[in-house]
Amino acid sequence: MKEESIAAVRAWLREQELDACLITQPYNRAYLSGWLESDPEAAWLLISQELCLLITSTLYREVAEKEAAGCQVLVPERRDFAEAVAAQARQYGWQRLGFEASAISYSSYARLSRGGEGHYTLRPLESTIVDRLRQVKSAQELERLRKAAAITDETFTHLRRWLRPGLTEREVQWEIIRTMIALGADGPSFEPIVAAGPNGSMPHARVSGRPIEAGELITIDMGARYQGYCADMTRTVCLGEPREERMRTLYGAVLEAMRTCEQGLRAGLSGRQADSLARDVLARYGLAEYYIHSTGHGVGLEVHEEPLLSQRAPEDSRLPAGAVVTVEPGVYIPGWSGLRIEDSVLVLEDGAEVLTRSPLDLIIPQ
Repeated sequence: MKEESIAAVRAWLREQELDACLITQPYNRAYLSGWLESDPEAAWLLISQELCLLITSTLYREVAEKEAAGCQVLVPERRDFAEAVAAQARQYGWQRLGFEASAISYSSYARLSRGGEGHYTLRPLESTIVDRLRQVKSAQELERLRKAAAITDETFTHLRRWLRPGLTEREVQWEIIRTMIALGADGPSFEPIVAAGPNGSMPHARVSGRPIEAGELITIDMGARYQGYCADMTRTVCLGEPREERMRTLYGAVLEAMRTCEQGLRAGLSGRQADSLARDVLARYGLAEYYIHSTGHGVGLEVHEEPLLSQRAPEDSRLPAGAVVTVEPGVYIPGWSGLRIEDSVLVLEDGAEVLTRSPLDLIIPQ
């Protein structure tokens, strides 16, 4: 259990005039309890001024008691988490109970509501202080994130030696996963993307049995998960000389956009300002219409979390020192191909530190 974070949640509860808050988002629950279980059905975490209660089932009792140090573990009969919450509310006389509105099923909400009749009212919360706490990484979290990035880099070093024409996208994906695990990762932090040739025009292309050809662009988006924490990195490469000169031109533009953003990042920038650092470069090259996603997002227990580097970020959002974010500009031309280059970056008070250090060369000699 993160005692400082629990104390911050309790202070926030007083500010919000809530008696308790129910944490059902699995990574918020993991962050506060220390039990890195991502199954959303595994447990609920209930926090009040009196309690830090992890409600789970017999399937998870032993591991929860070992890993959620400092939390009381409760296994209710019939695995009725909602009734267990209602029982605590009745016992302590709670009248106002907050819950994460986007992280609970309607059936669970209905049971919570019925259990609270005559005792408490439910307040839906679009976000909680936990979302903000998770943005700033502790020393232990940074150590795990650096290790995840190092495994990702080492995996890419292997790929550069191993890749050859004729391998399918699916074969490359499996080699990424195999190598990460062999190097000590929990596994990949997401399903690796390998998009070669025309498939590169789709930012989240699914791997296929298509053989990779020499001279075409190959976008490889991957990240290792280490002790629960994620890395995220993309490199675009070409086996041998590019078959079209515009591949070099577009690669140079995207690389400039990424480097410009990394060099300009610092704490205090808004998410929109950070996004513009990369977007403005691609616009200058006449590529704005082909840049169809945001520049980045937070990385931690989840591979996509706050803060956002996006034109859709809240106007008052600011990047905090200690956040780890991606910088991932890309260009995607339907019917032709595309490319993306991405690093994971630690935001500092006066700059940024790049955590993923894999080579940025386009060409892998054959």
